[in-house]
Amino acid sequence: DDSNKRKLAYRHRLIAEKYAQGLYSMLDEDKVKLWDDLYDLTDSFTDGWLSSARALLDQKDTNVLVTNGSLIPSLVKCLLFRLSDSIVYSSWEVGKYQCFQWIKERFPGVRFCVIGDGSEECSAAERMGWPFVKVDIRPHRFPGLTTATL
Repeated sequence: DDSNKRKLAYRHRLIAEKYAQGLYSMLDEDKVKLWDDLYDLTDSFTDGWLSSARALLDQKDTNVLVTNGSLIPSLVKCLLFRLSDSIVYSSWEVGKYQCFQWIKERFPGVRFCVIGDGSEECSAAERMGWPFVKVDIRPHRFPGLTTATL
C-alpha cells in the first residue's frame, strides 16, 4: 500500500545517503584502523588483487556493478571493498540481462565491458553485444591460497 511504499522509499533514501558518505563516516577511528589493516592484509594475501582492481576502476569515469545478491548487503560489500563510488544494480529479481538493458538506457552512447565469473553475465553480455572478460577465481590465481583456505 502507499504507506509501506513511502516507508520503503524513506529507507532507501537513508541508505543511499549513508552509502554516499562512505564507510569511514560510519566507523570510529579504531574501527577504521582495524578495517584499513584488514583490507591491506587481504590485498597483500591476494598478491595486490584489490589494489590492482581499484587502479583499473579509477581509470574510468563511471563503474556499474550488477550483482545477483540483494541490494542492501551488496551495498555493504561495496563499502567494505572500497567500491562505494560504483553504481550498484541488483539483478536479484529481474536478471542480469534486464539490468544491462537499464544500464544501457541510463548511459546512452557509452561503451561497456562486462567482467564476471558466471554464465548469466556472459550470456547477457553476448545478447547486448558487449565484450565479456571472465574472472578466474580458482586458487592458483592467488599465490598461497588453497581450496581448504577458501
